[in-house]
Amino acid sequence: MNSILNINRYVNFMYLIIIEGTDNIGKDTLISRLIEDFETVTLIHCGSPKCICFTSHEQDIKFIKYANNIKNGLYDNTDVIIMNRSHIGEYVYGQLYRKRNANNIKTMLDKVESILKSRSDLVIKYVQLLSSSKELRKCNDDNKSLSKMNDELMNKENELFLEVFDYINLDKKLIYVNDEDNFLPKEEIYKEVIDFINE
Repeated sequence: MNSILNINRYVNFMYLIIIEGTDNIGKDTLISRLIEDFETVTLIHCGSPKCICFTSHEQDIKFIKYANNIKNGLYDNTDVIIMNRSHIGEYVYGQLYRKRNANNIKTMLDKVESILKSRSDLVIKYVQLLSSSKELRKCNDDNKSLSKMNDELMNKENELFLEVFDYINLDKKLIYVNDEDNFLPKEEIYKEVIDFINE
């Protein structure tokens, strides 16, 4: 295995790396770069459904199922589990676009976290990407964003991601992916993530 992990510290442990953040910010690019470091990866994508046409229970059941699958070792035949989006993002998108109550979402977050933490050999690393520039995000727009690049909604997404970052009780890292005028180099963001994973 061509691993980025500090295996001297975590021998016989399973890694779960969760990548979250707003749309058009480089999550997929970062994950693609991380995947190159492993022979086998389980990639769980929690980005759907991207609409309001479902009940909150459907969404929560999906997240709880993912957590139980991880807890029960369903993906232990791979080197690492990477989540592209996660239950944590529901705190943002559930409130803004599905009219969900924050406390109900927190109940789900607590349950998923409890399931994952009940597995003693699971090393969880949560990375949240944000941008301080709406204009840079708009330049990356793929026309799939729920915000439709609306300034007010984009600001609110950032606010809620900061709220949930403070709320969750995981080993976590918040990374702003831009300086004043430009996105940071992809390798710089990647290195910061690797350093965090190996802390």
